[in-house]
Amino acid sequence: MKVLNFSDEEILNIVRLLAAILHLGNVKYNGLVIANIDAAEIPDHSQVQKVAAIVGVSKDLLVDALTRKTIFAHGEKVVSNLSVEQAVEVRDAFVKGIYGQLFIMIVEKINSTIFKPKAKTKNSIGVLDIFGFENFDTNSFEQLCINFANENLQQFFVQHIFKLEQDEYTREGISWQHMSFVDNQDILDLIGIKPINIMSLIDEESRFPKGTDETMLAKVHKTHEGNKNYLKPKSDKIPAFGLSHFAGAVFYDVKGFLEKNRDSFSTDLKQLVHIASNKFLKNLFIEELSFNQHDTKKRTMTLSAQFRKSLDVLMKTLSSCHPFFVRCIKPNTLKKPKVFDRSLCCRQLRYSGMMETTKIRRAGYPIRHSFREFVERYRVLLPGTPHAHKTDCKAASSKICHLVLGNQDYQLGHNKVFLKDAHDTFLEQERERVLTKSILVLQRSVRTW
Repeated sequence: MKVLNFSDEEILNIVRLLAAILHLGNVKYNGLVIANIDAAEIPDHSQVQKVAAIVGVSKDLLVDALTRKTIFAHGEKVVSNLSVEQAVEVRDAFVKGIYGQLFIMIVEKINSTIFKPKAKTKNSIGVLDIFGFENFDTNSFEQLCINFANENLQQFFVQHIFKLEQDEYTREGISWQHMSFVDNQDILDLIGIKPINIMSLIDEESRFPKGTDETMLAKVHKTHEGNKNYLKPKSDKIPAFGLSHFAGAVFYDVKGFLEKNRDSFSTDLKQLVHIASNKFLKNLFIEELSFNQHDTKKRTMTLSAQFRKSLDVLMKTLSSCHPFFVRCIKPNTLKKPKVFDRSLCCRQLRYSGMMETTKIRRAGYPIRHSFREFVERYRVLLPGTPHAHKTDCKAASSKICHLVLGNQDYQLGHNKVFLKDAHDTFLEQERERVLTKSILVLQRSVRTW
């Protein structure tokens, strides 16, 4: 870390907060009933004491923040006890909050160290690696988010490999047999694009104090049960809904959806960080602390809203790049070496669109150059061809292709030359052969002189 310009103090503070996270994970709760209402207590305060010392607050304040909830109703402060389940959610939210802010801080520090701006424009190579499509025995809110991200990436893949490819052929006047493909835009609209989508309904119910997973599910059923991609269980007693994803049908158990979406970094935790003496921790949460909890016009973003915002930024970044795709296929579900499940692999190849991709790559023209670029690079193959800015580039491109490629399957569009992979390889080999021959002639002449 020192190589990346982290100071000794920063390293110590990071390690201390990681220790606090580990101690928080060891905090255990007991359930009890107070005035006929479920509550939670922490029987062993040893772990809490260690966390309090690192954070810089009293042990009692930390215990209160981990077992009680403060809300403001009609200008009055109301404190209530948390159940064991709710207390665990708050504890885990605190852990995730600290870890998340630490992660952001470390990444920003690394970026500021290794990025040396030399000009206003910069070139970069990005690698995107995310969780693959998930379908477990029990799927929850996390799987919905991950699968929504995968649906977006699948649409991005489809957009580039099929839609944009075939649109360019049409635009350039290329003779082409249109190829059908599976478009997953409808399921994207259902989950998070069109008004009253599933994500927006989850958000809406998350903001209601009396909203529950059951009331949320009822709204989702009522709104979308007529959609062809929405799958409603046969029995109303099953707390789940299903979606027909591009990779297959997945049913999501809605238990805990709202709590997870609210991402319960509570007012009590924010207040705890605000009064903490650990300045490093307070700086991590400076944006969180700047939020005025009494300002009813502003709302803390739900987890799904944050996720969609980040996903939107990611997709805009990808759209501004020249993408290359790497498809990873699971050989088996057992995570064992040397086990090849043929049916599983075939299923993955089909739903990922690889069959259609293979067809369009074989039938299409993946290599393309503007006439100007083509002439400038390959004019050496046709002796006497002037530089691109001194000739009719389309006519010169046609002559070069006819001379070198003959009657092979290439096409000239309105503005570009369209080639197969093999054509590109052959042209490069011929170019190298001609240039090498010219160099040898030049060397011979120089030696003779």
